[in-house]
Amino acid sequence: MNFNNGKKINVSKKIDIHFSGKMHWHPFIEILVSLYDNNEVTINYTKHVLKTNDLVIIYPGDLHCFDHIDENAFIIVQFPLDLLMIMSDFNTNISIFYQYHCIKYDPSNVDADRMIILIKQLPDLYDSDALFNEVRIYSLLLEFFVMLGRYCVNAKKEGFSGDARSDYKATKLMAEACLYISQNCTSPLTLDDVSHHIGVSKYYFSRMFNKFTNMTFIDFLTTERIKRTESLILNPNARITDIAFDSGFSSVSSFNRCFKKIKGISPSEFRETMIDNAFQSHP
Repeated sequence: MNFNNGKKINVSKKIDIHFSGKMHWHPFIEILVSLYDNNEVTINYTKHVLKTNDLVIIYPGDLHCFDHIDENAFIIVQFPLDLLMIMSDFNTNISIFYQYHCIKYDPSNVDADRMIILIKQLPDLYDSDALFNEVRIYSLLLEFFVMLGRYCVNAKKEGFSGDARSDYKATKLMAEACLYISQNCTSPLTLDDVSHHIGVSKYYFSRMFNKFTNMTFIDFLTTERIKRTESLILNPNARITDIAFDSGFSSVSSFNRCFKKIKGISPSEFRETMIDNAFQSHP
């Protein structure tokens, strides 16, 4: 899909089956609503077998591919992450959103049901000649992410103490910690640094952070550093060594090891594969 006529948002009911079975990534968010049972999507090497109305959110840099699909398998919405990151609420809670790639359709859950309804409104609106139709689409997407955020936060709170006030405080602190790590991941950063920043003991922080992110502090920090490298690697003139050090890694060997652990392939293989995919999709 191309962002034509200066538009910031794409909506379609046709998927490019050229990418079926082919791992790829892109620098924008992709929302998909499955229109059939048994569509398959693999995100960061985790396979999801979908049913009708299941929701998939693919974030920038997520490696993904589709299997057993035809071109009418999904409603697809694509747009730059910047449209959301200007909102402080989203910026602060981005790490929560990243933990929920697939949301199973549940008509008894008001937010889950409403999210599907909102996305299904977008194709007709996108194809219409209505005045300010892209602005209207944007407003519906913001409403969608309000509901998605509420869904994700409520799901995350289930892992905490059960006391609403304590859960809210813990969620807010951990979201603040994630944002701080993301903004400072290219610098030397320790567990002590982050726990001091949010004003809690490192023991409390370590325990709650693991519950909140399903990762250790080191794993989360490493993942944030790898995210910083993804777009840089696509530049064929950028040296892997420079990318590694500029992203906060202490050595090229540790960067290569961490990249392969998270992405499944080496940085050079990632570069080669993604450039080849881009070339093949634009003959």
